[in-house]
Amino acid sequence: MNQSKLYFFCLLISGIFLTSGCDKDQTKSQNQQELKQLFAKIKILAESSTCDNGNYELKFIGYGARGCGGPVGFLAYSSSIDINEFESLVSKYTELEKEYNKKWNVVSTCEVIMAPNAVTCKNGKPVLVYNSFN
Repeated sequence: MNQSKLYFFCLLISGIFLTSGCDKDQTKSQNQQELKQLFAKIKILAESSTCDNGNYELKFIGYGARGCGGPVGFLAYSSSIDINEFESLVSKYTELEKEYNKKWNVVSTCEVIMAPNAVTCKNGKPVLVYNSFN
């Protein structure tokens, strides 16, 4: 009878470890999906910016958080959109990505992502400008 109890106990412990690993993967997947959905919303808002009449201020913002620190990239936008909402969404995304990186021990390369030099208006849309030193 002791062997059957030991067998049952080992089976129970194995099941707990296996299901907790599944929950962790599902949670990681859910975190990734949340970040993806939020970034899609941010990108749509940024791409809805216009600048064709010259009345809008052109700006750029760093977004995301790399495992090694610093932004993942930059987005161009103009004051034709709700800047408070946009910047709040970007800030939320960056914080969520920092939390994600910490929670899941994300590492990344540590090269410096250069900020754009300016934003210009091209075909009615804000576009990032980078100086090339070639």
